[in-house]
Amino acid sequence: MTPADRARKILLGTGMCLLFVFAVGLSSGRYSTSPEIGWVFPIIGILLVGIGIAKGSLGQQFPDESDDDMTHRIQGDVERNERDKNVGQAWASLERHVLKSEISESE
Repeated sequence: MTPADRARKILLGTGMCLLFVFAVGLSSGRYSTSPEIGWVFPIIGILLVGIGIAKGSLGQQFPDESDDDMTHRIQGDVERNERDKNVGQAWASLERHVLKSEISESE
């Protein structure tokens, strides 16, 4: 399960819980027709359920790759960085050697 799937489940569950809280409050007569702070529950619940159902938006916020894919990608990045670092050190060593030889020739 990818992090985007986990986030989707959390958003759907939280939204449904908020809608359930509103439904219980509505059935017990705690909400009136005038706008009150209690009407925030269904609004936020509907928003969270809507965001949880939309597949494209969570892929941008959370990685939409499995743990194995993420591990392979990160290992590749680390190996690439190590190669780049080794190449940089080789160039620095070569440059140091060239400069030393130029200095010794000029003396």
